[in-house]
Amino acid sequence: MGYALFASRKLVLDGELNNAQLQQTQRSNEQFNLATGNQNLQQQLTSMNVSQSQELADLYKQLSETSDTAQRDSINNQIKAKEESFEAEVDEINRKIYEVSIKENAIEMEVKRLDTQVTTLQKQLEACEQAEGQCIDRATPKFSGIQG
Repeated sequence: MGYALFASRKLVLDGELNNAQLQQTQRSNEQFNLATGNQNLQQQLTSMNVSQSQELADLYKQLSETSDTAQRDSINNQIKAKEESFEAEVDEINRKIYEVSIKENAIEMEVKRLDTQVTTLQKQLEACEQAEGQCIDRATPKFSGIQG
């Protein structure tokens, strides 16, 4: 292979390697951001469960302290409404967590593919540089007027 071909091949490999490494970095950043978002959603869910439990406990306490039938019915209706509202909120957060998890898995697969691509390109570039070096070593005596 001539020097121009080595140089051309190295430029192509360098460009492909840089592009793959850039994509790898971008996907890793996306992966980190999604993991952070998922963690925030998990914390939001935990916090919501605590506040919901407290609100329901307060209503159940009121219910236990009330003997008036009309008030008991009102409190029971409040409990039912709160439980339905809380269930809808929890379902929404769980849906978001699921969506984020799906995206995380897809990006993780992409990062693994890019890792393999980067490794392959690095090996190809190294092989090209070694072959170029061997070619230069063999050609040097001829061009310097030294016969080997």
